[in-house]
Amino acid sequence: MNPSSSGPVRSWLAALLVLALPLGGGCATAADGHVTVFASAGTRQCEPAPADPMAAALARLSAAGVQASAPRCGHDGRVRAAMCGMSDGRILVVDVPQAALDQVRALGWRLLSELPDARVQACD
Repeated sequence: MNPSSSGPVRSWLAALLVLALPLGGGCATAADGHVTVFASAGTRQCEPAPADPMAAALARLSAAGVQASAPRCGHDGRVRAAMCGMSDGRILVVDVPQAALDQVRALGWRLLSELPDARVQACD
């Protein structure tokens, strides 16, 4: 390789590495050893929402022996057609211990980092 052309190539490779880093691990572990996970709230367009989907989700996690913390709600950020009966995109978000990740995945929860366009907020 010509030494004069290595500068642009090196810059391009460095830029590629910086862009790929957030995609790498896919597991944002907080300093306290917890990860943020989400699950669909199970709500559908044109249908009344369940009384408290978060309480039911927390109860299922607790019954499985998983200590969830920092419950919050949100939207998956995906655009969807307006059609009664289809998902409305609402999600439930909690923090769980890193050690419980495989267990919560088996219960249908996924890492929030898998939804780059998600919006998280306090539950209504």
